[in-house]
Amino acid sequence: MGSRAVTYHADALRLIARRLNLPELRAVVRQPGVSEAYRLTIHYHDGRHPDQVATLTRTQRGVVTLITVYRRVRRQPVLEYALDSDRYRLFDLALRRLGFDRYDNPPDLPYDGTDFWLLERASGSFAHSVVIAPEQATGVYARMVAAVRDHLPEAVRAIPPD
Repeated sequence: MGSRAVTYHADALRLIARRLNLPELRAVVRQPGVSEAYRLTIHYHDGRHPDQVATLTRTQRGVVTLITVYRRVRRQPVLEYALDSDRYRLFDLALRRLGFDRYDNPPDLPYDGTDFWLLERASGSFAHSVVIAPEQATGVYARMVAAVRDHLPEAVRAIPPD
């Protein structure tokens, strides 16, 4: 798949957050006291679950919060979790060991017919993102998916449709 299609996926996934009135991740880390943030946007291609956006923030004081917003027709449920800073550290360490910030999108992303994730990290003026088809991910991308599922199961918790 070409870079044009990857750009399409990234733009479509970012549109989910905009439709939920969520600020871009770069804006989240510019908020007073926020030192770093991750965001996972999930699009379910077949509508079996509402699309969702989970934003994980760590403040300079070490307070870690995960907020997941679901895109539903009638309402937009919001689940908020206060997480232990050790869980954040383990998740962050797992992605850093994988070299998350150095990887581009996988070259073999399908155009459609599968779920897509947009995994983003921002800190200061730095931001990086990777589009992943989690069920088809291999190699380092499969390990990124595993890191999210292992360390932040709340971020991938799906809810039934309306």
